[in-house]
Amino acid sequence: MEKYILSEHYLDLRGFECPVNFVKCCIALENLSSNEVLNVDLDLGESKDTVIHGLQEKGYKVNILKKDSKMISLMISSE
Repeated sequence: MEKYILSEHYLDLRGFECPVNFVKCCIALENLSSNEVLNVDLDLGESKDTVIHGLQEKGYKVNILKKDSKMISLMISSE
């Protein structure tokens, strides 16, 4: 059984292209307190790579919650 951390902060960014999805994540994260997490769904490919790498460079912790052949679910938090 998979465990998920419940979050009231969620973005469905499937269908958005770079850099829009990265910018939307950054804006959402700026509005969270340090103990809150952001859950994000993204398309696989460039979107996933850009968002994960960019957020890690900005100091965020990015965990993969779920991945299938078309999309990935992430949990993003402050380190």
